[in-house]
Amino acid sequence: MIRIVRPRLPTELEASLLVLTQEMARTPVTERGEQAERMWERKTVRRDVYRPVREALEDMAPGVDCCMYCGNHLADTVDHFVPKSQCGLRTFYWPNLLLACSTCNTRFKGNKYRSDGLVGSLLVDPTREDPFDHLDLGLASGVYRPVEDSPKGEWTIKVCGLNEGKRPRVRAEAWLNLADDLEGWARARADGDRKNMRRKVYRMRTQPFADVCYAALHKAVSGDAPRIFAAEEPGVLELLRDGELRAAFQV
Repeated sequence: MIRIVRPRLPTELEASLLVLTQEMARTPVTERGEQAERMWERKTVRRDVYRPVREALEDMAPGVDCCMYCGNHLADTVDHFVPKSQCGLRTFYWPNLLLACSTCNTRFKGNKYRSDGLVGSLLVDPTREDPFDHLDLGLASGVYRPVEDSPKGEWTIKVCGLNEGKRPRVRAEAWLNLADDLEGWARARADGDRKNMRRKVYRMRTQPFADVCYAALHKAVSGDAPRIFAAEEPGVLELLRDGELRAAFQV
């Protein structure tokens, strides 16, 4: 998971979402769950609202359309952070919509929801909070662990299936690829090859599971960085701390 900045929508699309929300508000509370499903599947909604919303989410997603839950690339569905069945009034609420891969949207996260006991969700929302406050990603293992037994971290790992199947292995491979690209970027800079430097940054930013790259950049400036990167090739930590490289990632 990566912290994501949510932009404002175009005025016309924002207005369309508001009209649909007002229609939902006129629906009796006990009927909103079913009404939400019907409205979400309307042909006009799929054409005029769903498609541009998904495109807006793709634009703000890290990497190449990365799932905002697991981080895998080419996500192609719009998920409701708070499920339609739980709160129909948020069906067309822009801050409640996230880009998700079909695996997270149907197999793992789906309609699961749990309150944090206050006013929010127990699931980390990457558009409202920093996932790194609750989640720690082991670069070499590709395994997520909760930060200091964070209930939010534990629930997010479980409900999003972050450590299920091949996901940890693919993240570990992504870290190896990232380390190679970091060294390639350094060589290109030494040779004065700006074009290849840009290519290396593009590869690092767009590889599947972009969370690996941003987790590495986050860990590199932590107090525990020397221990975390002790087993890596010499120079990897220094590159992750390099101001020019971090500026390319807008860190």
